[in-house]
Amino acid sequence: MNEARSQTHGLSMGARPGGHSSQRATELYESGVKLWRREDLIDIEQQLGESLTLEKFKVRRLDGSVVYIKNPMFGVVKPIWKPYVNFQEYWLLVQCKPDGPPETYNCTYLVDWNNQSVRNYEGPIENVRLLFNAKQQEWEASLTCEAFTSQFRKAIVDEKAKKITKIVCFALGDLNSKPPDWWRMQNDALPEKERELETSVVDGVLVHHAIALTIANIIRYCDKTKDLIKDIGFEFIGGYGAGGFAEVDDETVVFSPFPKAPVKQIIADLARPLVFITLRGATVWNSRRLSKDEANVGEL
Repeated sequence: MNEARSQTHGLSMGARPGGHSSQRATELYESGVKLWRREDLIDIEQQLGESLTLEKFKVRRLDGSVVYIKNPMFGVVKPIWKPYVNFQEYWLLVQCKPDGPPETYNCTYLVDWNNQSVRNYEGPIENVRLLFNAKQQEWEASLTCEAFTSQFRKAIVDEKAKKITKIVCFALGDLNSKPPDWWRMQNDALPEKERELETSVVDGVLVHHAIALTIANIIRYCDKTKDLIKDIGFEFIGGYGAGGFAEVDDETVVFSPFPKAPVKQIIADLARPLVFITLRGATVWNSRRLSKDEANVGEL
């Protein structure tokens, strides 16, 4: 009797939470649905900019339906939490176990929060402009800079039939980022001659900005950093992680050294920039074996 009942109703074996959503995400992607749309990224950037007055955030799912996410900072006078866009890349949608409420499983972007209390307490790095000037001179005198300049000029010549109207940067790093406590404790435990200056944690960030001195930059910065990058020739666009993507078009050079967001995947849905300067990483293949990340993009 038990055996007959099992055969009648069927057993659910091997399924995992979110299995249906990953199947649905794959089907939508294979049918040509874009994971990211320019208007969605502009919209969520604007929403986060109004987070003090919005009770809920509106997020669009792959199938076009909408999810509303409560804003825990609504009505808070001086919030220590700052919202940012948390991108859900392709493989997270189709291969990994989803995290969060089932309603968000097919969202390619969600809202997350950064605690600003330590940053607010410690304040910005002192004399960061002098540090930048020194690092810029060091970079410009290096053989690496010479090689990079040569490669970049060659890439521009190769695309001479097309017009470059802008350079957009992602993930250059925060010029006012101080080391965490664990770094300080480890550094203090070293012999005096082996200890590093606290400002060494932004050495790479300074180089990134030196490479991209006059380009628009998209990253989560504190107000002091925004003032600094404007002073050295940058234009700061957006502060929540999504707005800068709207600036990328087919006449753009993109520089993205160490992004946390799936920059290549997102831009592949929005435009085909003339030159893409980035690290080579994982690709997303479509049914025609074309890389979703890199198809028709000149990569340096």
